[in-house]
Amino acid sequence: MGAFEFVALDQSGKESKGLIEGDTAKHVRQLLRERQLFPVQVTEVAQKEARRQATFSIRRGISPAELALVTRQLASLSQSGLPLEEALLAVSQQNDQPRTQSILLGVRSKVMEGHTLADGLGDFPQAFPELYRATIAAGEQSGHLDVVLERLADYTEGRHELRQRLMNAMIYPVVLVVMAVGIISFMLATVVPRIVSVFENTAAELPVLTRGLSHQRFLAQ
Repeated sequence: MGAFEFVALDQSGKESKGLIEGDTAKHVRQLLRERQLFPVQVTEVAQKEARRQATFSIRRGISPAELALVTRQLASLSQSGLPLEEALLAVSQQNDQPRTQSILLGVRSKVMEGHTLADGLGDFPQAFPELYRATIAAGEQSGHLDVVLERLADYTEGRHELRQRLMNAMIYPVVLVVMAVGIISFMLATVVPRIVSVFENTAAELPVLTRGLSHQRFLAQ
């Protein structure tokens, strides 16, 4: 059984989109018809993600914040004794991002086919880094997946917090550089020409620094 994204029309002609699980695309179309929906497009999630990762895209995976949240939810549900496939379904239903929902359902479909969680994550390498998948595989082989997920959740959350701190620390120097460039550009465009005209009218020799700025402005033009 796999996860499929569908586009369908109801009896009034209104378009409907969503995610549904089924054995094949043909089976999914049959399920949609039973819901009184006319299927327009049915695409398997794993195939869609594979095509998306093979082409250039600004966002090819899920964000670090989403990965940290998903990992924490999986860890909590696994420690409560919930089966893995049910935990994946619950996390996907609680997520507000359609992209993340489809990826999680794709992983769940792989698990329900008898594959390991690491194998399911392997179908989405842009969403789950290699180190992440290797850690999951080690947890499954040792039989302590719940413990590994808990530690992995701590790691992903800590990594996300560190990333946020670095981004915030970079904002101040970037703002300073932009302001400095703006001030210098303003001076070259307005102040320096006025100073040059004053010295030219009085037939006085320009200071070395002013001559240098004026020369740089002339070259820039």
